[in-house]
Amino acid sequence: MTQNLPRFPPRPTDTAPLYPADELMKLQSIMDNRQGQLPHQPPPPSRRSTWVGKALALVGVAVVSGFVWWVLQPSDPVDQPVAQPQKTAGEFEFTTVPQLPEPVKDSDCAAHASGQTSTFFKTTPCLQLTRAFYTAKLPDGRTVYSSVSVVKMRTAEEAKALRELTQKDGTGNVKDLVLDKAISVPPLTTLANGGYASEQRDQQVVIVESDSPVKSADALAHNKEMKKVSADAIRLASSFGG
Repeated sequence: MTQNLPRFPPRPTDTAPLYPADELMKLQSIMDNRQGQLPHQPPPPSRRSTWVGKALALVGVAVVSGFVWWVLQPSDPVDQPVAQPQKTAGEFEFTTVPQLPEPVKDSDCAAHASGQTSTFFKTTPCLQLTRAFYTAKLPDGRTVYSSVSVVKMRTAEEAKALRELTQKDGTGNVKDLVLDKAISVPPLTTLANGGYASEQRDQQVVIVESDSPVKSADALAHNKEMKKVSADAIRLASSFGG
């Protein structure tokens, strides 16, 4: 039997082909160029950056959730007490009348006064006269009408002189709105026969006259009731006097 044994040395045809050195250099250059063209891969994020990102995301979710909860809340919770309007402190409740819902103003006080009071205004002009009209109810149901006048003088001394003059009997006064025919309340033609009250506030004098078409049997008692209403109505001047 014949065995095929390797032959030594090997023949050129038995070895792997050899590339020239210049070909190998070209191949190496091509490989280097391809590696340079590959995109640069960023390094993987560190564990700390990942933790910070997650924390910020959780904070954002909490903020958005809180905002949505706030928007969905009812504006007035059912169990929250609702503020009630406060009534102005006083003995009587006054309301305006449809004939004169707003105060009226004038700068000619002499034209809206009577007697010596009109003469006083001609020599000592006022700065402004503001008048308003109200109604009130007595405990027995009778309606009382009140004319509230606010006279603004140039000085507190002039205001004092005006108040002292109007407090005297027979010296006239600032005309109430019924006497001045701005309001019609039959059978009344003036409120001067009811009750009077006044107060000085620096340059201002507040003058109130009140009366009711239904008189009390006792004239003195009626006058006392009307003065009581007028004294309470002085506080109304704070809402419109200027």
